[in-house]
Amino acid sequence: MILGGPPEFKTRVDGVPGLAKNYGVTFGKFTVTDTGGPVTVTALKNGQVDAADLFTTDPSIAANNFVILTDPKSNFAAQNIVPVINKDKATDGVRTTLNKIQAKLTTSGLSALLTKVQTDKQDPDVVAKQWLSDNGLAATGTAAAGVSLTIGSANFPENVILAEIYAEGLKAQGASIKTTLDIGSREKYYAALKDGSLDLFAEYTGSILQFIEPTATATSPTDVYAALAKALPANLIELNQATAQDSDAIVVTKATADKYHLVSIADLAKPAN
Repeated sequence: MILGGPPEFKTRVDGVPGLAKNYGVTFGKFTVTDTGGPVTVTALKNGQVDAADLFTTDPSIAANNFVILTDPKSNFAAQNIVPVINKDKATDGVRTTLNKIQAKLTTSGLSALLTKVQTDKQDPDVVAKQWLSDNGLAATGTAAAGVSLTIGSANFPENVILAEIYAEGLKAQGASIKTTLDIGSREKYYAALKDGSLDLFAEYTGSILQFIEPTATATSPTDVYAALAKALPANLIELNQATAQDSDAIVVTKATADKYHLVSIADLAKPAN
């Protein structure tokens, strides 16, 4: 089989070497495409590659009926959505409000939200409000009354949507909210979190852990979450992580999955019948 992905995937510890080490999977050829973008999607659709490295929330996965192969050995570090918040702003009411949101976030649901924003060109704030309503979280209350928070986002659509969901959910519960969206790289916004100019951010557990501790080795959702709690500076805490993840995944077409009975990455190592 031919695997497609970005150039660095050929040598990344969780790329081709990781697939061989953790699953005994070797490919006949590696074809350089792009980083989870249209070149990769087109190559997979057209049969130029048999499997590809994409991101789990990519709307093209559902649009093309692609199949994400499970990763039971956690070759790819968990990237669960988690609110990182200024400890002083994490009142009981704020915690409760955000944890209710976290409980409703799923990977497939996040992909559907991205489709609305990226494909249907809907406004992220409108999409966020509708999501809260659809999930029974739009009712007004006073749980977060008296708390003022500045919520930030990175400069990609998914993170903006999450920031708007947090913002609108907390507003509905009486919090005073300011948003600073499309900030840019983690280097920039993490410094703002540390110095208190930002109070709340939707983060990805594996990425933020690696940013803080480059030598971290945790990969499973539970281990990454626990390691992150220890790695965060004293003024920041993490709230509940969602089941929703936006991480690398090995993806195949449904035809390929059916033909070779593929469910997990491990199945790629089995002889074809």
